[in-house]
Parts: sequence; C-alpha cells; structure tokens
Amino acid sequence: MTADCRLLEGVVPVLETTLTADGAIDEAAQARLVEFLIDAGAAGFWALGTGSEDMNLSFDKRLTAARAVAGANGGRVPLIMGAGFYCLDDILAFIDATADLEFDAYHVMPYHPLLSLGRLDWFYRHIADHAPKPLWLYTSGNWARSITPAFVAGLKDHPNIAGIKFSSSNAPDQIKVIGLAEPGFQVITAVVKQFYACLCMGSAAGTTSIASAVPEAVIEIYELFKAGRHEEALAAQHALIAFLDRWPRTIKQDNFLGAAEEKYILSLRGVCDEYVTSYYRTLDDGEKAAMRAALKDFGKVPGLALD
Repeated sequence: MTADCRLLEGVVPVLETTLTADGAIDEAAQARLVEFLIDAGAAGFWALGTGSEDMNLSFDKRLTAARAVAGANGGRVPLIMGAGFYCLDDILAFIDATADLEFDAYHVMPYHPLLSLGRLDWFYRHIADHAPKPLWLYTSGNWARSITPAFVAGLKDHPNIAGIKFSSSNAPDQIKVIGLAEPGFQVITAVVKQFYACLCMGSAAGTTSIASAVPEAVIEIYELFKAGRHEEALAAQHALIAFLDRWPRTIKQDNFLGAAEEKYILSLRGVCDEYVTSYYRTLDDGEKAAMRAALKDFGKVPGLALD
C-alpha cells in the first residue's frame, strides 16, 4: 500500500455541507456548489472538514454528503474526504462504507485534545494501516492537540500517509512543516489570513472554507503570487483580511465557525440555502445587513444584488 494521491496546487476550498430546512443533506445544492467552485478554478476539495461542520453531522448524514460530493466531482479535481469522528470505531466504519467512492484520500482530525503525541502517532498509524486509500494528517489548535514538526517528520514516511493539512498560525512551525514536503508527502496550509505568507514559505496549496463562498478572492492571491506579482498579491491579501474583519463578531462568538456567514454569501449567489447544523445559528437581519455592506465595499464577489 502506498500513498498515491494527486498533487494539490492552488486553492482547495473546504466544502460547505449544504442542508435543507429540516437539516437533511441537500444533495442538489451540494452538486451545485461543486460545479460553482470548479468553474471558479478550485484546485481540489477538502470535504467533511471542520469548516464543513463535520462534528455536528451524524454518520448517515456524512455518508450522504460524501456520496453527493464524490458523485458531483466525478474525479475531475483532487478530493480529500473527511473521516474524523470522536470514536475510532466510527472512523474505521466510515472508511469501510466509503471505500468504493471516487476520491483521492481520507483526512482525519483527532478530536481528542488530551491524547499524548505517542497515542496520536499510534492513532494515525492504525488508521493508515486500515484505510484502502491514502490518509492525510489534519491538525488544528482549535480542535485537537497541537502537534510539532518533529511529530509530522516521524509519520511522513508511513507508506499510506500522503500529507498533512497544517492549520496553525505559528509561522516558525509552518515553515518547518512546509519544509517536510517531498514526493509522496504533501503539505498544505489553512490560515487564510496568512495565505500569501505561506505561499512565500513554499506552500503549494491553501485550503479554507472562505474559498467555498468567495473563491475568486482567494484564487486571486494565488494567481498573482504564481505570476510573480508580489506587491499585488500582498495587496489582495490585505484586502481579503480587511473584508473578513468586517464580518459581524456576534455570530462568531455564538458559532465560532464561519459556516453561517459563508452559507449566507452562497445563498446570495444562488448556490445553496443558508441553513447550518444543529449547534449553530443563522445570521439575524442586522448581521445580514453588515455582511451585505462588507461584500459591497469589498467588490470582489461578482453577480450580487446587495442593495
């Protein structure tokens, strides 16, 4: 078994999980979102991650979403599918239930913030040994125990571990982990406010749920960087940060994740409805007005009627 996974290069949106009013997976909207993002230039998809509200979705809902995303993508761009449950038995069962779907690899967030690094090493090796597709490591200080560059280096040579999504704002650790990338082991970053900086440090790809809602703004940074237009890329990064800083803090305090804001933008774009998973709430009228004002001033999201 070897970690044979297509390269991720560019902007890889964390896919929103689209829902109906009663909380079911909206499979038609999920397909529209995939088409919308491929048309926008997405370099791949990170499905059923934290930005996809995975921790709020039942096993059956995740399975429905996985089938909808894989079917809509049809192998056109690399697809990394989430299998991160609190219970290890559920992780292994989900891997078995999705083994026949068309996607490149699994990713797993270890939702156990107090496990030792030794147990996390065992955890990832156990899953990688079981999985019929390659496995990506996935870390975020918001959800799991922080891992060190040395920890990543110790796992990167496992024959069925394909890479890591290193979601950390710690620049010294970012550059060390990015430096571990080599053929057979990929490294992507995930802090959108540091996307330009991570590209400068050598990251080949960035993933963020923001790119599900406003892919053009994130892709612009990448394309300017690749063209060597660094001043413009940095200006585009600053503009994106200023836009994100306009998002209402009240919804962030309630939900933490940005799913409600991002799905509201997507609803304005005619892609999906604004419904979020059980723990979270949608935006109120004042927050929606603030989002529309921020979008209007940002001016980088085409086709919106905001007045």
